[in-house]
Amino acid sequence: MTTAHLPARDGVPAPTRAVLLLAALAGASDASTGVVLMLAPRLALSALGLPVPADTIFLRWIGVFVFVVGLAYAYPFLWREPHARAARLCAAFELTAVARLAVAGFVAVAVGAGALEFGWLGVGAFDAALALAQIALLARGAVGDVD
Repeated sequence: MTTAHLPARDGVPAPTRAVLLLAALAGASDASTGVVLMLAPRLALSALGLPVPADTIFLRWIGVFVFVVGLAYAYPFLWREPHARAARLCAAFELTAVARLAVAGFVAVAVGAGALEFGWLGVGAFDAALALAQIALLARGAVGDVD
């Protein structure tokens, strides 16, 4: 992936193409996972090798939230001006990082307590890794000019 910056404003770069690609892929991943959880929760859990409960209504409900997290990544792309996009991308990265860390923490505790299968750790690890990547990008200013 390229790390070339988009045009700068007052010498401060807009988000890199790599950062925009990360946002697009994370958003597409969550939105599509959310849709599958809503429409075919048994398929989603089977694909992860996880046991499927008899009643899937709560999985469908969780799917709504996963879908909305995916949409949060799409919001910055509604803005054409790079610096307006950067401000929305910064907010999306901050908010989704918090949600992802909460999921990772919950999964870790639930697996440790025996309430969730060991296989759920993959979900928690993915969310934690993506959250930490987003936080690192924000900390080093790679998301762009957001003042």
